[in-house]
Parts: sequence; structure tokens; C-alpha cells
Amino acid sequence: MKKFFARLTLSGFLCTFLFGSDYDKWLQEQNNEFVQYKKTIDDEFTNMLKKDWQAFKTMYNPTPYKKPKPILLPIIKKEIVLPKKELEKSVIVKIKKPIFIKKDMPKKEELTPLIQKPKPIANFNQLEFDFYSTPITIEYDPKTYFNLHNTNNKSISSYWDKLNKTKYTPIIKQINSYRTLLQFNDWATYLLTYKIGFEIYQNDNMANLFTWFILSKMQYDVKVGYNDSDIYLMSTMKHELYQVAFFTLKTKRYYVLTPKGRIRKIDTLYTYKGRYPNTTKSLNFEFAGPIKLFSNIQNRTLDFEYESQKYDVKASYSADLIDFYKTFPQSDYKIYFKTTSKSTSNSLLSQLRPIVQNKTELEAVNMLLRFVQTSFKYKTDFNQFTYEKVFFPEETLFYEYSDCEDRSIMFSFLVEELLGLDVVAIKFSNHLATAVAFSSYVKGDSFNFQNKRYTMTDPTYINANVGMTMPKYINSTFKIIP
Repeated sequence: MKKFFARLTLSGFLCTFLFGSDYDKWLQEQNNEFVQYKKTIDDEFTNMLKKDWQAFKTMYNPTPYKKPKPILLPIIKKEIVLPKKELEKSVIVKIKKPIFIKKDMPKKEELTPLIQKPKPIANFNQLEFDFYSTPITIEYDPKTYFNLHNTNNKSISSYWDKLNKTKYTPIIKQINSYRTLLQFNDWATYLLTYKIGFEIYQNDNMANLFTWFILSKMQYDVKVGYNDSDIYLMSTMKHELYQVAFFTLKTKRYYVLTPKGRIRKIDTLYTYKGRYPNTTKSLNFEFAGPIKLFSNIQNRTLDFEYESQKYDVKASYSADLIDFYKTFPQSDYKIYFKTTSKSTSNSLLSQLRPIVQNKTELEAVNMLLRFVQTSFKYKTDFNQFTYEKVFFPEETLFYEYSDCEDRSIMFSFLVEELLGLDVVAIKFSNHLATAVAFSSYVKGDSFNFQNKRYTMTDPTYINANVGMTMPKYINSTFKIIP
């Protein structure tokens, strides 16, 4: 494919240079050749789908922890006040400038991106629906709609062949346009594509087939499989997923995708071994920037106490974003540590910024520790949801309870965004904490990593200061998550 385009580009340059007026004729010939090339690979793929599919046993990873997380937490009953001499040894924090606007909340026009309806396409149907309160309009070829009466490989092959003969390119262009406008990651793009398919067919199996076709044309390494009367969509991933069924094919894991996020026990699936040509991309759930789902802003007031002084903190979050995160399958921790939203950044950071202003790094980090340790109630995911669920910072604001990894993600977000200090996660057998790289030496439990000294900071050890490790984890082995 790449060689074909290289030859097309070079030949086009030479034809334009040497023959001038004959270029259009040559271009038409090359276009016909490319169309024939696409038809050939699609025909080959369609024929491959008609052949015998193989049965694959699925499995899933239940949790990244070897042991259940602690139900009760240790509490330091009386807060330990640090001596002034120790505080004075620490440098004054350099507060990072606000990422977004200075006001508590983004302006109204920033909350709702300006989405214009696409221009009507002749002889196309128009589809309108809300995607987490964001209005979506899609123009599509009416020949896209048809029904399958059987769930087997021949019917699936027939679906691919029929959809491939429709004008599907405009749908892909519109999906990519929304993706860019709303800063969607691959998971949001998958959800939008599935939603379009479901709105067209009003059927889960057909929506999965539609999503499979579109993502394949977008060069994602995806497959479909079936058992009994259900059709499933599977994809390779750039990172590990938990509580999601998968099977392994030639060392590659194909995870089952569902808008619900979690699908664990499927047992056996029938699917094909080959793949559509040039599908080299794996789904990646990382966020390039704050996803633009800003509607339905909700507020919450949090309070904490530090050295006998009480503080009230008002925070905001998007209910639409919370609903989006509810579908998110549990992924690698780095994805949660690397994301943020405009509403949370503007509200929470603007409230905490004056509290830590002009404090030393040690005192500022201690104050942020106390905020996360005591503003939220503790409960393990299993007791709250009956399954493991990792929170993004906005979710910690929304849910009444949170546990160790949720608080570590929130604390890391605050320290990095407010103070600009580097934070790593520390994963024990059944607990997650953090450690901070200070600009100057501070007392406490610490370790060296990548030429930096990191000092223990545990957002779940209530009333603990910088450098204090939960007693049960002292001298325990741990894994560092940068």
C-alpha cells in the first residue's frame, strides 16, 4: 500500500513535469488502478471471512492486586505538627500558573464547543442524537441499513461485502471531525462509532458489525466473533485491561469491547485468524488533552483541617464526563494519572492555589495530603461496586467513597498541577500510595529512582505527614509506577 502511494506520488510529479496536459488522463488511470486495488483486497477479505472460523477460549484479568485491599485504615489520632526549623529547610513552592482561565469555571462558550451541522449530502439520510448532551448530526448512505437474519461467518461476510459497496467514507470523515473537535481518545471514538451504528440499526449485533467495519477502515486491528446469537467486537490494545474478556492470537490479545466497559465471562468465541490489510493500529485509551464533555456541571463542597485551621474547598465536575467514565474499562494506572478536565482544573485548583501559596514545599504537600486524606470517605471498590474500579480525579469528587488508588491519582494531580513537583505511584501487594521528589532534602522514608530522591506521601494514611509509611508496609517490597 505504501509502495503504491509512493509510486503514485513520484509518477504524478514526473507526468506533470513532462507531459502537462496528459496529467489528467494519467491521474484517472492511476485512480482506476487504486480503486481496483481496493476492490481486490476487499474481495479477498470477504472470501476469507466465508471460510471456517475457529473457536477461542476467552479469559480475563480480575484485578492488578495480588491480595484484597484493606477494609480499615490506620489513623494517626493526633496530627503531628512539624517543627518550624524543619519547615524552614524546605524551599518555598513555585506555584504553577493556571492551566486554563483564572475564573473558577470556564466561560459558557468554552463549556459547549461550537458544533455546526454538516452540510446535507445529496440522497443521504440524516441522523441526529445526543452523545453525552453533545448534539451529533451524521449524514449516511441509506444503503447502509439492512438486516442480517443469521449469526454466522457467512452472514458476517455478507455484511462486510454489502457495507463495502456503500458510500461509507463520509461517515469516517464525520467521526474524525467530531474526534478532533471534542478531543476524543480512542475509547470515546469507539463509543461514538458504536452509537452511530446503534442509532442506524437499533440492534447491538448490527452496531458491533458496523463499528468493526468502520474501525477496520480507520486502520484499527479489530475483529468480530460470535457465539449462539451474539456478535462481539474485539480489538488489540496498547495497554492492559482488567475485568475484560480477551483471547490470544499469535501473542496478540484481542479484548472484547462493549459500551458498558466490562464484559468478563463469555467462554468461547468463534472468529477468524486473518485480518483486514493495513490494520496496524491498536486502541489507546490515553487522552491527548481534556476531553470536551462539559455539560451538566455539578458542584461539591469539601472541607479539611490542617494544624487546627479549617478550610472549605468548592469543586466542580461535569456529570456528562462522569457518565462517560462509567463506561471506561479498567486500564493501566498511567492513563488515570495523566488525565484531567477543564471543570475540575479550574474549580479545584483555583480553590487550593491560595491555600498553598507562599508555603514551603514540605508544608504545601502536607496540606494537600491532609485535604485528600480527610475530605473523602474511604471504602474499597469491592464494597462499593462489587468489582475493582479506578477513579479519574473527577470521579473522586463525584462518588461518596474512594480508596487508595483513587486518592493517589487525585493527590498526584494536585501536586503536579499546583506545585510542579514530580510524583510516582508506589504499588504494594494490596495498596497504592505515592512519593514526591522535593527540591530539597526532607526527612522521612524515601528511595532513589531515576537519579531523584522520592519521599513517601500516602494519601490514604489519615493524618500522616510527608515521609510516613503505613506501619504494615514498612520494609515491604513495592513496584514504582512513573
